[in-house]
Amino acid sequence: MSHPSELSLALLAGGDLGVWARWRVRLHLSGCESCRRELEQFEFSRERLRSAPEELPGDVNWAPLAAEMKANIHLGLAAGECVGPVVARSARRRWHKAVILAPVVVPVVALLLIGVWVGMPRPQGAKTAWVDGTLIEATSGGIELRQGDRMLSLRHPDAGDVTYAADAKGTVRAGYVDAETGQVTIHNVYAQ
Repeated sequence: MSHPSELSLALLAGGDLGVWARWRVRLHLSGCESCRRELEQFEFSRERLRSAPEELPGDVNWAPLAAEMKANIHLGLAAGECVGPVVARSARRRWHKAVILAPVVVPVVALLLIGVWVGMPRPQGAKTAWVDGTLIEATSGGIELRQGDRMLSLRHPDAGDVTYAADAKGTVRAGYVDAETGQVTIHNVYAQ
């Protein structure tokens, strides 16, 4: 069995040791003479301090001593702050920042996820079959799509250089540069 520490013996001598620790130390003391002598020395020192005069010496100038003790206490506290547990404090700060940033970050992430979900391509239904009488035509004013008695017309302003392209799949494309804004516009019409 290992010997109890000096701290445990001193706490036992002062009556400040916990119940479980007191039981363990007393059990050890029942079989260890050297630890019993050390406990007796602690008890003797305690009694001697208790019986010492409670009066402070009168010939001591207490003001400089008090100032020096106060300075030493402040120095000790400052030194303790310098070498204190940095890890525990930084971990607490990280959680503190996370709690502060959560009301901002969570909605932004939710909006991004919703945007990605909405922007995902959806499977399209069955394509409509080519309707007899469908006509795509490039005119001087734009591109017209006619299907039976219905018509869709994409008009462009009077642009000098309109480039038309058509293919055998039923697609007509018109591209031009707007003279006022300088922007390029492309109309692409196809029928299925």
